Amino acid sequence: MKPLSGASDTERRNDEGHDSKPAEVQYPPLVRNLILRAMCGVYLVAFLSFYAQAEGLYSNSGILPANRVLANGTLQERFNLLRLVPLLGLDSQSGIDLFCLAGCVVAFLGLVFSDFCRLQSFIAMWSLYFSLVQISQCFRQQSDELLLEVGFLCILLAPSKLSDPRSSIEDLALLLMKWLLFRFVFASGSVKLASGCPLWWDLTGLKRHYETMPLPTSYSWYTYQQPDGLHRLSTIYVYLSELVCSWLFFAPNQKVRMFALWWQLFLHLNIIGSGNYGFLSLIVMTLLLTLVDDRELARTPVKKEARKEDRTGALTVKLISILMVVGTWIVFGVGYKNGELAFKLLFNRSQYLNMMQMMLRMAPLLVLSLMVQKFLKIVNKQAEGIRKMTENWQLFLPTLAAFIVLLTSIVPHFQLTQSTAISSSIFTKPYQGLHNLLVVNQYGQHLIKMRPKRLEIILEYSDDLTGPWHEYGFEYKPWNHEGSMPYAWVYFPRFDFKFYDASNSKPNTNKWLYPLVQRLLQNEPAVLKLFDEDHVPAKPPKFIRASLYHFSFTSWFEGNSTTFWTRERVSDYFPAYTLNDGFLETKLKDIGIPTTATPPEAINLPLKWLLDAVRNFLAIFEGSLLVLGVLAAAVVMIITQKQT
Repeated sequence: MKPLSGASDTERRNDEGHDSKPAEVQYPPLVRNLILRAMCGVYLVAFLSFYAQAEGLYSNSGILPANRVLANGTLQERFNLLRLVPLLGLDSQSGIDLFCLAGCVVAFLGLVFSDFCRLQSFIAMWSLYFSLVQISQCFRQQSDELLLEVGFLCILLAPSKLSDPRSSIEDLALLLMKWLLFRFVFASGSVKLASGCPLWWDLTGLKRHYETMPLPTSYSWYTYQQPDGLHRLSTIYVYLSELVCSWLFFAPNQKVRMFALWWQLFLHLNIIGSGNYGFLSLIVMTLLLTLVDDRELARTPVKKEARKEDRTGALTVKLISILMVVGTWIVFGVGYKNGELAFKLLFNRSQYLNMMQMMLRMAPLLVLSLMVQKFLKIVNKQAEGIRKMTENWQLFLPTLAAFIVLLTSIVPHFQLTQSTAISSSIFTKPYQGLHNLLVVNQYGQHLIKMRPKRLEIILEYSDDLTGPWHEYGFEYKPWNHEGSMPYAWVYFPRFDFKFYDASNSKPNTNKWLYPLVQRLLQNEPAVLKLFDEDHVPAKPPKFIRASLYHFSFTSWFEGNSTTFWTRERVSDYFPAYTLNDGFLETKLKDIGIPTTATPPEAINLPLKWLLDAVRNFLAIFEGSLLVLGVLAAAVVMIITQKQT
């Protein structure tokens, strides 16, 4: 059997039995290439998702026109490439379309043709998406921040050409990705119990989560119907996944890391099935690839030492599994009572916080020691040590950037508890600078407290204050008891998602609702496309109001394919608004939005006509269908390449 391509003469002699000590096999950077290609797919989904709703959200006739953001001078917007759009003779609306489509093209090429997974492509995708996120305003979500943070690490990881040999900085970039994966997963788990929310402490939080998550699916309804004992076991599984299994990301043994990978993959496949979180779980699953070794992907003969390592890893995995089961049984007091599973936590919040603080301090020390170890390997490869390395700016600058990212990321990691939060400006100022660029971010804060019930904002329109009142329909947000809960798959409907945030706060804290109502009273076509077009008025209504409803899942015997909800009106969310009383005009003036849409001005008419033609053509596809269609086309092209 032939040895792996690129193996040394020493290794070949080892295979023939001439030497007693085998040389280390040098594998091609398969994991690196797979991660870069997967991230191109994530970028493609993100750009398409942004493009699908950009007209209704950010155009001149949209809810929050981008012009108003680009006109002010905050730190973030000063670095926005959309400021250069006038040089192309385009208005901001056409510039957003151009940036989205350009990002889609670069990402599509990187996904289909691996030769395009290079440094220049990832710099372009990060810059374009960062510019778009800056004008997203209150519609920015956690998935945008995570994508930009991973995208920046991909810039450190990506070679100038995919055929380039393995870079010395590659190990540092992969470790930073693994650290980001740990931070995201650990933060998601640690804040649940740290918050003191009684739903998380009595192990019913996951059941409540199925009903109160932002955009549930029909799978959420079916999982909600499970017995309470199974729900509590599922909640414990989530705790183990996020608080225990996450530490296995740094295990030196490949078998142990693969155990953690499959554990987390099962969790996130369930997250994708139960909620419309867009490309968030795609990013996490891409980061999980950092747990794989190149040897795992290469089809090569297995060495004796490797088989011994695998046997050790398999034994370790069995031991970890036993400890998890026994530890769970003891710590969570699992038992039987009256023929049902019973639970009694054997620790309190104070004890948990002490343990959490210890884990918060241990994690950065572990990663820093691994970073230093990998850095020393880089230095040893240089002929003249550190002095030679500082002269090689292509190696020195990425290495310096990697350590800066690691040290600043400690700040949001320690902010998970007040007692460990860092106040020193030596760390907080660099963190704020990188956070303004969305290179280092904080995660998990949205999980601090579980909502006790689901409240939904329902928009209603009428031509008379006495009624009848009719409801606007939504694509993905629950809005009536007869509607189904469709799957958005990896498409991210940020407009529907935003109503989830608004339902838990007062109308005056959600100023985007005022321009929304103004545009609906004018029947702006761009905004109407954000809704279910079968449930919008044919002509402009005279009045629009919002009601707050309490939504609850039906029981197993009440539900069917079209009835998942029962609902009860709670109160008015905001009173009836009209264009005649001047209230909306005053509100829009306060936030700097014109009451009527200003016509876009463009000098480069051929390019604008082309962009408008592309949007008019793609507008016939609903957002999730557009994303799935483009991904399907990419998969077909990849398969065709392999067959050729």
